[in-house]
Amino acid sequence: MSLKKKLARMKTHLQEEPAPAPAPENLPDVSPLEKYGFVPFYLDETPSLRRRTVYEVSRAFRERMERVVENWKEAPDHPLKHEQAVEQLMFFDTETTGLSTGAGTFIFLIGYARLTGDGLEVTQHFLEGPEKEAPFLGGFLDDFQASDVIVSYNGKSFDWPQVKSRHQFLRRELPRLPESGHIDLLHAARRFWKHELPSCRLAVIEEHVLRKPRTNDTPGALAPLLYFDYMETGKTEELTGIFDHHDQDVRTLMELYVLLSEKVLQLDTLRSADHAAAAHWWEKAGSPAHAEDHWRQAFEADPRSSYRLRYAMMLQKRKKKQEALALLLPCLQDRSPSPEVMDELAKLLEHEEKDSERALRAVQRGLDAAPDSRTMAKLRKRADRLQKKTGGLGL
Repeated sequence: MSLKKKLARMKTHLQEEPAPAPAPENLPDVSPLEKYGFVPFYLDETPSLRRRTVYEVSRAFRERMERVVENWKEAPDHPLKHEQAVEQLMFFDTETTGLSTGAGTFIFLIGYARLTGDGLEVTQHFLEGPEKEAPFLGGFLDDFQASDVIVSYNGKSFDWPQVKSRHQFLRRELPRLPESGHIDLLHAARRFWKHELPSCRLAVIEEHVLRKPRTNDTPGALAPLLYFDYMETGKTEELTGIFDHHDQDVRTLMELYVLLSEKVLQLDTLRSADHAAAAHWWEKAGSPAHAEDHWRQAFEADPRSSYRLRYAMMLQKRKKKQEALALLLPCLQDRSPSPEVMDELAKLLEHEEKDSERALRAVQRGLDAAPDSRTMAKLRKRADRLQKKTGGLGL
C-alpha cells in the first residue's frame, strides 16, 4: 500500500464516531441502507457501510460480567478464561453466502458486540457488493486489535477461517490480520447440554437454556438467499430480518459466555449434571483440584454410582486413596451394586488394604450384577489372580 494511501487511512481513524468520513465528490452520498442505521465510511475512496447500535445494560448483568472476569483472574488456565478488561471481549459472528469454506463463499455481514461504558454496543459491517470487499473488511480491521479476544459460536471452525481466507485474498489492500485469543462457545454448550437438547444450535440454546425463544425471526439459513435477492434486485426490505437476526446472535453470545463461565467457576447454583460437565472439562484442562470439587458436588447432589465412581477415581488421581476407599466401601452392601464400582473397589482393597478376600468378594458382587462384556473380562481376570492369592477360595 502506498504511503499516500496509508496516510489517508490513518486520517479516517482520527474522526469521531458516529460521524462518517466525508465522501469524495465523485461518489454517491446516500445508500438505501442508511434508513436502517448504516453509515458510509471510506477506504481508499471506496465506500462501505457500518452500523453501531447501543443497548442499555442492566446493572445486574454488568456486575455478573465483571464478577466473571475477576474470578477468571484467580482461576487456572481454561478454554473460557479471560482476565483482561471486559471491553476486550469481542462477541463475534458473520453471515456468509454459503456453508462451505471454498473460494466461492464470501462474508457479507460481520458483527460483534462489546460491553462498554455506555452499554452493550453492537457493530455491523455490511457488504453492498463484491467490489467493496476491501473497505468492508478494512472497517472491521479498523476496530479489531491483537489484544481483543474473539468469542464466537463455531467461529473457530467456520467464521474465523472465512475471515482469514478473504483477508488472504485481499491482503495487498488490507492491514495485517492480528493474532488474537479465541473462545468458541459451541464446544462449551455441547459439554453442558448435548445430551439434553435436540441440538446445540444457538437458537435452541436461547429457547431452552436462556429461556428467550425468538419470534418473527429470519432463520440464518435464509440469509444467503435473501442477500442474493438483494444483489439482483436492489431491494433492501428483506435484509432487515438478517440484520436483526445477526444482531441478536452476537448479543446472545455475551449472555451465554457469562452463564457458562458462572457454571465452570461455580458462581451460580448448579445441577448435578452441570457439576459433572464442569468436572470433565476441568480434568481435560489439567486442573484436578477443580475437577475434584465439581465431582464431589455432583455426587452429593445426586449420589448415583456414576458420580460416586468418577469422584472416587479423581480422589485416587490426587493420591487420596483412603478417601476413595471410604467412598466406595458402602457400595459393597448395596442390593445391586455397580460392576464398575466393584471393580474399582476391588483394586483398592487388594493394593491399598492388602485384603484379598474382601477384594474377591467385591469381584463376586460385580459379576453377580451382570456387567457388560468389557467389565466382565476385567473382573474375571482379577478374580483369577485373587483366587491364587487366597488359596483357591472359589466364587
